[in-house]
Amino acid sequence: MKKKLYIGILVSLVFLYLAFRKVDYTELWQALRGANYWFIIPNVILVVFSMWMRAFRWKYMVNPIKKVGLGRLFSSVMIGFMANNVLPARLGEFIRAYSLGTRENISKSASFATIVVERIFDGFSILFILWATLLLFPFPDWIKKGSNLFLAMNLVILFFLIFLEVKTDSTLKLFQFMFRFLPRKLRIKAEEILLKFISGLKVFRDVPSLIWILTWSISIWVVTGIGNYFVFLAFGLHPPIQASFILLVIVCLGVTLPASPGFVGTFQFFSIVALKLFGYDKNVALPFSLVLHACHYFPVTLLGLYYLKKEHLSLKTLEKESLEGEENK
Repeated sequence: MKKKLYIGILVSLVFLYLAFRKVDYTELWQALRGANYWFIIPNVILVVFSMWMRAFRWKYMVNPIKKVGLGRLFSSVMIGFMANNVLPARLGEFIRAYSLGTRENISKSASFATIVVERIFDGFSILFILWATLLLFPFPDWIKKGSNLFLAMNLVILFFLIFLEVKTDSTLKLFQFMFRFLPRKLRIKAEEILLKFISGLKVFRDVPSLIWILTWSISIWVVTGIGNYFVFLAFGLHPPIQASFILLVIVCLGVTLPASPGFVGTFQFFSIVALKLFGYDKNVALPFSLVLHACHYFPVTLLGLYYLKKEHLSLKTLEKESLEGEENK
């Protein structure tokens, strides 16, 4: 885990250097001072609303395992995203699963499986927005190649998860064959974890729910893209609306790289890359990226900490249990 943390910090430092390189700090300060911060209020509202939308979508993925109240799901979503902002290696995904599993007494492996499915739908939603914006704006070839690779990865994972759910018996036989060298006790424990994980994939048997989840997933990212436009307005910028969605796509692809908690560095650098496509230089794009990042980072982190305290959970304990769970997967 420390190795992942150090690698993430190093990556963030490199991208921070690239983001701040050759910046006029006087212009940076003037841009930050001159921004109309009233416009960030609707942005923050939409950021939090998108989190509620995530909880509502998650409910349809968790329902086949257990009926869970929307309030409890929203709490776990906020705790998980907060943890991603303060802990390395995207531990928030595991912590979110452990938070829900602990409070609702359901399998943490099954809970984690629903989060994996959620991330797959997020990936397809981002790609859908990319293809839609391609009709309005010509993307550079490197973005197209990156999106094709991203699509291939999502499809491989999706087909693998569907295979796990539909061909559970075959999966178990293959697992037993591949890991027959393990001690029997350890192999049985691993099989139990695998079966619990597969139990979180029941949503794949409900095609109408899958269509609804995909539609809702696209809506989540559309709301996020619209929210980003208010930060443009805060800096007196009026690009075409597709700029907000192009920014969304490029930053989402960029933050898949390993980085320090909260995507520091990668968020700023790829925001600058996106805005450059619309003629904005670094002295304009960098302060914009700092404010946009803050609008996503601080509300989510503060709300996550609030729900962590409200649920009487310990971040340190959840982190420890999540690390142990990750090692057992």
